[in-house]
Amino acid sequence: ESFGKLMIYIQRRSSQVDRILTIEMFRKDLAAALGFASELTDSDFKILLTYLARDKQVLAYDGNVIKFAAPYESPASVSKEDREIASLKSLMSEISEQISLLEIRIVALRERTQKAVETKNHSSALAALRSKKIAEAVLARRADTLFQLEEIYQNIEQASDQLTMVHVMRGSFEVLRGLNAKVGSTHDVEDVLEGLKNEMGRVNDVGALFSQPGQETNDVDKHALDEELDALMRRSRQAEEEETTEQTMQRLATIQLPSRSNDITANKPEDPQQSTNTETQGSSLRYDVGALECMSLDSPSDGERDSQKRQRNENTTWERS
Repeated sequence: ESFGKLMIYIQRRSSQVDRILTIEMFRKDLAAALGFASELTDSDFKILLTYLARDKQVLAYDGNVIKFAAPYESPASVSKEDREIASLKSLMSEISEQISLLEIRIVALRERTQKAVETKNHSSALAALRSKKIAEAVLARRADTLFQLEEIYQNIEQASDQLTMVHVMRGSFEVLRGLNAKVGSTHDVEDVLEGLKNEMGRVNDVGALFSQPGQETNDVDKHALDEELDALMRRSRQAEEEETTEQTMQRLATIQLPSRSNDITANKPEDPQQSTNTETQGSSLRYDVGALECMSLDSPSDGERDSQKRQRNENTTWERS
């Protein structure tokens, strides 16, 4: 778990300048990053540096300067520029601590002055006020110095990033020049494209030759297709008519006409509504029989329609009589 926190601390340092520290700065940051109550001892810290530099290869150190390796790169040796950057960062850290102490001293002197004024101690109030003014002047000078150092540090960081960018662009230039040399001149590219176009045309010509016999065999007589489709439709209509006829015959077979013996035995007047329903069912069935006898696969002509109409009228007259 501690090693994981340490790796996170190292990976957060993204810029090249930010990966350069003094040993003292690293010891303080390490204690805060790992959550230790106090800093590591000298022997433990040396063992940790040796482990990270030799086994894990995540940093390189020389004297009082530590340089972390960039992601996916081996640690580089500490250069003269790295030492100067480390000295600048160390000085900035010291001045920041001095500013913090001066701010605390100024607050304490302000409180002392206020108390002396409340107690009407003129000499103590004057001495505390004089010390506060001196501390404020020193604080202003330290703040100006820190501002200048931070500006220098930002310029160094920008120059370092620009140097890295120049290295990347120089490498990219070498790669592009090598690839363009392999590609050749524009005339070579035009020759390749022209040859590719010719070969593709030959492939299309061969494909057209192979497709010609297939087109002749694939020709189909549309008239024959229409005739076959009409025959299939007639068979379908005939099958539907036969099914309808069979259903009607089954209905006729299930109906039983009333016999005379049943009428005599019943010896009761027939209900007019029931008689009307019976006649209506008989008329409907006879109409279905007459329609079935006149059904044809083709549409009936005008004479056939008249004959069917006369037949239905005769059946209705016979039923009423």
